[in-house]
Amino acid sequence: MAAAASSHAMHIGVDMRQRPMARPTTAFLAQHHPPGTYKNSEVFATSSGSGELAGWIQAQDDYAKRRILANIAPFADDPSAMAGAVCASPSRSKPNYYYTWTRDSGLVMNEIFTWLTTARNATWAKQLRETIDDYVAFTSHVQSLEGLKYGLGEAKFNMDGSPFTGSWCNAQTDGPAIRVYMMTRFARYLLDRGEGVHYLYGAESSPIKRDLEYVAGVWHENRHCDIWEESRGLHFYTLMAQRRALVDGARLADLLGDTAGVQKYRRAARGVERDLARFWNPKRNYLLATIDKSGGIQSKHSNLDSQVLLSSLHAGLDDGFFSVESSEMMATVLATLRTFEPLYAINNVMSTDISGATVPIGIAVGRYPEDVYNGVGTSRGNPWSLVTSGLAEYHYRLASAYSNARQVQVTPELVELVQWSSRYHARSPYLAVVLQRLLPGEVLDAGAPELHGLAHYLLSVGDLYMARVARHTSADHTMYEQWYSYDGYGRGAIHLTWSYAAHTAASRARSELTSSLYK
Repeated sequence: MAAAASSHAMHIGVDMRQRPMARPTTAFLAQHHPPGTYKNSEVFATSSGSGELAGWIQAQDDYAKRRILANIAPFADDPSAMAGAVCASPSRSKPNYYYTWTRDSGLVMNEIFTWLTTARNATWAKQLRETIDDYVAFTSHVQSLEGLKYGLGEAKFNMDGSPFTGSWCNAQTDGPAIRVYMMTRFARYLLDRGEGVHYLYGAESSPIKRDLEYVAGVWHENRHCDIWEESRGLHFYTLMAQRRALVDGARLADLLGDTAGVQKYRRAARGVERDLARFWNPKRNYLLATIDKSGGIQSKHSNLDSQVLLSSLHAGLDDGFFSVESSEMMATVLATLRTFEPLYAINNVMSTDISGATVPIGIAVGRYPEDVYNGVGTSRGNPWSLVTSGLAEYHYRLASAYSNARQVQVTPELVELVQWSSRYHARSPYLAVVLQRLLPGEVLDAGAPELHGLAHYLLSVGDLYMARVARHTSADHTMYEQWYSYDGYGRGAIHLTWSYAAHTAASRARSELTSSLYK
């Protein structure tokens, strides 16, 4: 992410030289969203007094998808930008985020690929497929560049595909891992359709193979930078991304008959898992962001960081390993909420107006409590849009995990999470049932009214954070990197691609949940 504090100046720069943006239309939604998805969502929201929030989520999702695509080259106003390059933001000064970060690009393309798998309109699907094909070609190009000091770990490139030669926190080894699991999903999609994938995974120079070999060789090194580009060591987020890459890569290798690759990647994944187990701190009762530090900033004394929460969303697998429902992840989310609640003045506001309706809101959350990067320089850190959207997605995915489970054992962390959020959403119709009957150690079977009520309640909690994002998003749907902690106005990079992708991911998680609850 473009967030190295020392490299940014002191006021917001807005550059709107991008593809023209049309207004969201009903036809667009009908084409690009499965029928009934938002209808179900609106039924629940209306019954809990939040129908207006559901309408905002729908409109913002429409805008965000088109804004994301508008941030991916080619550009009419910049013919030098290479097709498939994803700019972090169109802002080119104060701050200048007009570069393509490997991590951001992989996360965005992973989201776009999900749109492709659910596309029901041929024109829309063709556009998405072309965008992904451009990205694959761009990836192959930057992987082949000669003379890169940090090889595949280079954090970012110029939009024309040339190396960025300025000073930066390198290497960043989460980016190649994210690229792997995005392109691995794409490869399996192609295989299911009877298409060839040797250009993706085959020779040593194929993009997936190159990144897998890199990840398998560097995962244990503690000299690389974290996702905020400030600390060196072993990072929880990076290792989670690398584990997913190695697990997914081994599965693809198995499908394609690469026995040596299967063994190598599975062996590396087991090593990653052993290191990840070291991040749990029983005294602090949360997962640490970084261990075995070797450099970078020294002010992160808490070692509590929202990147841990994001790792469960971006790289979690359905095997319970530090997934959203794990006790360790839930305890870390609780610690994050408790720590950030008193940090920002805007968290004193507990409701917002959406289309004339008063809607309860959750707190806004930033990167880590000691943060000093304010979006344009250094002073005091602010809440981040993408992190707060991540909190919404976390609760939606937690609710989905419970809704689809055969059994759920109630943990103390789950009870605490429900109790903590109850202060912000006391009017939920499911709260009384959940609070009265949710006891640590109890086992809830599928179909139990307590489990049903819990899933519904967590949906309403996720909505608290979506409403918070709605409060600080511009009326024209423009999103920024951050919100000023005192008044909530957008700050930092305008049209941050990751902010839009975080919203669409949360919106999709909500749609999947409501479809499950109301099927």
